[in-house]
Amino acid sequence: MIIFIFLIYITRQTQIEIYQFNASSNFSDEWVGGYFRNCGDVEYFGPSISRIFLNLESHSHIIVDAYLLSDYSSMTDFWIDESTQPYYLSYSQKYCGSTLIYFYNISRTLQHKRRTVLMEFYLHHGGLISLKLSIIKCQYECAGCIENYHATYQQWKLHQYSLNDKLSQNLDGWTFVSNNSQYQMFGCGGCQFQQFLELNYSTELPPHQDVLIRFFKIDRNTLIVNYLYGKKVINYHYLIEILIRNHQDPILSLNFKIPGSYPGQIRDFELFYTEPLIKVPTLNEGCLEQIDEKCLICQEGWIQAEFFENCHPICGNGIIEGQEECDDHNLTSNHTCFQCKYQCVQFCQICQFGICLQCIDGFTLVGFTCDPVCGDVNLTPYSVEQCELAVNGVWDGCKDCRFIQIADCKTHYFSICLECDIGFQMIENVCYPNCGDKIILEQYEDCDDGNLQPYDGCYQCKFQCIEDCNICNRGQCILKCSEGYQFINDSCHSVCGDQMVTKEEDCDDGNSIQFDGCFQCKYSCPENCIDCYKGNCLECNYQYELLISNECKLQLKCGDGLLYEQEECDDGNYEAADGCYDCLIEQNWICITITRDSPSQCTFVQAPNLGINYLNMTQNKQYISLQFNQQVQIYTSQPLSETIYFELLEIDKKHWNSSLFIIQDVESYLSFGEYVIQIEVNQLLDFRPVLKIGVNQTVANIMGVVLVDSEKYIKLEYPKYLDETQKQYSQSLKIYLGLLQQVFYQEVEIYLLKFWRSFNFSSTQDISIYYSLKIQRFIFLLMI
Repeated sequence: MIIFIFLIYITRQTQIEIYQFNASSNFSDEWVGGYFRNCGDVEYFGPSISRIFLNLESHSHIIVDAYLLSDYSSMTDFWIDESTQPYYLSYSQKYCGSTLIYFYNISRTLQHKRRTVLMEFYLHHGGLISLKLSIIKCQYECAGCIENYHATYQQWKLHQYSLNDKLSQNLDGWTFVSNNSQYQMFGCGGCQFQQFLELNYSTELPPHQDVLIRFFKIDRNTLIVNYLYGKKVINYHYLIEILIRNHQDPILSLNFKIPGSYPGQIRDFELFYTEPLIKVPTLNEGCLEQIDEKCLICQEGWIQAEFFENCHPICGNGIIEGQEECDDHNLTSNHTCFQCKYQCVQFCQICQFGICLQCIDGFTLVGFTCDPVCGDVNLTPYSVEQCELAVNGVWDGCKDCRFIQIADCKTHYFSICLECDIGFQMIENVCYPNCGDKIILEQYEDCDDGNLQPYDGCYQCKFQCIEDCNICNRGQCILKCSEGYQFINDSCHSVCGDQMVTKEEDCDDGNSIQFDGCFQCKYSCPENCIDCYKGNCLECNYQYELLISNECKLQLKCGDGLLYEQEECDDGNYEAADGCYDCLIEQNWICITITRDSPSQCTFVQAPNLGINYLNMTQNKQYISLQFNQQVQIYTSQPLSETIYFELLEIDKKHWNSSLFIIQDVESYLSFGEYVIQIEVNQLLDFRPVLKIGVNQTVANIMGVVLVDSEKYIKLEYPKYLDETQKQYSQSLKIYLGLLQQVFYQEVEIYLLKFWRSFNFSSTQDISIYYSLKIQRFIFLLMI
């Protein structure tokens, strides 16, 4: 009965529909967290979504009618102002593809007085199809629908509404003391709560009696609100109301403080007041003539308010009057005075008369202004900071929190140059002088003739002498050396080697060859000449004769038994095959000369030889033996095995493999040296391959006679190469032969058994004869 009366009561009041949503429009309309989907021709938005409704008219109730889609397994959570709500539910169902889907109608009417509504739907699967939001206006059109206090409805008046935007902007009257920031929450469509540990609020009230404070608290932290006549300790969240009776002070000051270290969050602050029961007519300041409290004419310098019918000083006339704190003769916002009130500079925590005394955390006081602390990694927008230290501790394009200015750049965007100054061109974000544009940049260029032609007085924007000019001034030639001279150390010097004889030179044959009559442009005697004149030899040294070519040639007497520098040996005869012939040492001989005036003594020594022998072929691998015929040695630290090379002629390297096996290596000590080469050819050939073997360093015997024939050739056998297919055929044939052999064994066994039975063997001698036959059969099989 009570519920019925309540429903009749609220329906009699004025119900106004203020909002509609339909997912078929594919327009989210400030709902966040979801996405559009469809179930056949039904569009829905979900699964978990939220939205904030702002600046609602004064109302006593709200009515929510929602149409949702969900599967049977998921429950629908419906929240208003961070509180879950019961609701009236009806549903229908149909298949979406192979899935049974339920369609729910939700209707909820609840008491609500705030000017803001936070609404949330949480579904695991599904979403919102449509929604209608309506309000029931206050019965007596009173401010805030304040009904539960002694004052009548009409007496309450709204003084201020702040912290009510989706993103906190309206901060009039608020001063932040500690840990001020913005807390963004999903449950209200991404709206912001004012987050703090301590903050202050102050405002000037009109004549009043009682004060009602209303705000929305989201956290469960303890909140202490201090005011002039007491304090309120709040340990719960949701809608908070504080009633202050008989507040006599015209200034209302509130202090909000969280005792712990976890900040609190509030928003939607509303301040109401009632007019005093007994009104004493007050003298309107600045009023010249008034009746009761209504001013008829204002004094000079004051202006009458349009609605309040009182006077207030004219701000901007340069005269401080009434409640004005300052008047700087203008209405322009600045850091000291705005709208005739002293203003704190941005980020200032404590200021007096517009002068900042202390900045908030993260800022430092510089000349009564608050500048961000540079280098703390936190970039403060709309401040003197343009950039900050990167998280990894690197200043990337930033210095002292300012973007590094690019030299000679006309237009910047952060640390990027968009346009260079006139006469400059941009290359990789750097402005360089544009040489060749006929614009002379005195700091960088001597000249600019608009071309890149050398020897025209200006080249690469630097003054340049014309061709063959040695000294010039600003492109004008002052000194030019004569032909055959070049400019060195501020003077002209003759050029030796240009085949031009100057007065400083004796000669110039154009080369630097000694003993050809002219060397370094001075006359010189030929080699082995004892006396000459202007490069012409007059007399040669002993045992030399002067040739018609102006050369001194040694007169050799090969065969006289005397060894000269140009002779390898001289055994005193002209016979061959004795070790020394034509004063040259013959092959495989060693000659020594005991004294300079004695004939050379020669001894025959056999040179070492590298022997190559073909060993065998095993499974397509051919083996070749290498061995020297006498002990040899090498003269490097690299073993001989590392310098032996071999290759198969006319066969691609990818078709053959090789290995070198060391039996005895040759190093700096004497040894015979023995190696084995393994060659495997991986293809069939119609010719016998030839292997070339060589040694890449000097090999000598104990007498120092070197290996003459360092390369050898040997013809190998035809390769016995089987590819994969042939190997499979061979394996299959081996299996078939094995089966055939087993069949043959069984046939022989049966034959012997029949033979034994036909003779009726029974005695020990008979058995021995049988086994003798089996042994003979085994030997026969082995022979097969």
